[in-house]
Amino acid sequence: MNGPSEATTGLGDRPGCTGYCADMRAGIVYNPVKVDRDTLARQVETAEPIEWSEPLWFETDADDSGRAAVRAALAEDIDLLIVAGGDGTVRVAADEITSTDVPLAIVPAGTGNLLARNLGIDVTDVVEALRTAFGGAEREIDLGELEIQAPDGTRSKHAFAVMVGFGLDAEMIDKTDEGLKKKVGWLAYVDAAGRVISSLDKVRVAVRLDGGRTTRSTVNTMLIGNCGTVTNGIIILPDAAIDDGMLDIALVRPRGVRGWAQVAGYIARNNMIVTKLLRRRGHLGRQRTGAALGYGQAKETQARLDEPRAVQVDGDVVGEAIALRAGIREDALRVRVPGEHKHDEGPAV
Repeated sequence: MNGPSEATTGLGDRPGCTGYCADMRAGIVYNPVKVDRDTLARQVETAEPIEWSEPLWFETDADDSGRAAVRAALAEDIDLLIVAGGDGTVRVAADEITSTDVPLAIVPAGTGNLLARNLGIDVTDVVEALRTAFGGAEREIDLGELEIQAPDGTRSKHAFAVMVGFGLDAEMIDKTDEGLKKKVGWLAYVDAAGRVISSLDKVRVAVRLDGGRTTRSTVNTMLIGNCGTVTNGIIILPDAAIDDGMLDIALVRPRGVRGWAQVAGYIARNNMIVTKLLRRRGHLGRQRTGAALGYGQAKETQARLDEPRAVQVDGDVVGEAIALRAGIREDALRVRVPGEHKHDEGPAV
């Protein structure tokens, strides 16, 4: 009888081995405001393969959105970075990890959990998310880059994994009551949207895609997305895919109540089960542009506003801008996702 093969013993070589992975170790970055370490440690013990070494733990600091903790984790000899926190912590980790060969895994612990939703990661079960972290498939995804110019001329840069923009989304996030968000979660955003939508000011904006012709429009909201699903799984940018090397743009420009009804109609249709199914099977063409809602796609987007507006980046308001530029870094991240990923599946729904 022949000796046991690698397949039967599970012996594999680092990195990226399957089965028995000697001395594999994860670094866990966690936000103590969102996550209880003792509880998470018990959940990690349940999900972590027995062959893995004890993980290293790094607590985030609110002063730097967790950047120091992520850098400390990546400075160690880790084979996997697990981030347990909200969208802000995940965004910082995504930005920092792009210069390494370490894959990123997400344990959703925020209100929106935007990137996790777009990757199909379970946002309701921590243990299941951890099983994906240790045993899921790996997927290469894009990362967006945003540069904004403030009214005083200063510039700042921000990485984004999901979506940036100004208008309704930024004002809604800015006006959301934090106490209410802790009590009712994403429903607090609905409360904020109801309060700001009637008073939302329009702004004249000049937009240029991939160095082409500049178009001018009066809008309530502009969105630039690396992927298209937001809070509670609502699809806003139906053509967006997180690994297509493109940014998707939406200009929301309703006129009065009828215009807002048209916008609501677009969104409702895009979120119908039959629409999602037809899109996944490739039976639908690209999203149509209408009077109330315009769509575009580009590798680089530039916009200049007549008046400054608050800008949000993956759910965090980062300041006011009079101009912005967004680009894309293709295949910048390796992330752990559930099961076997097929490249042609498109965005998660």
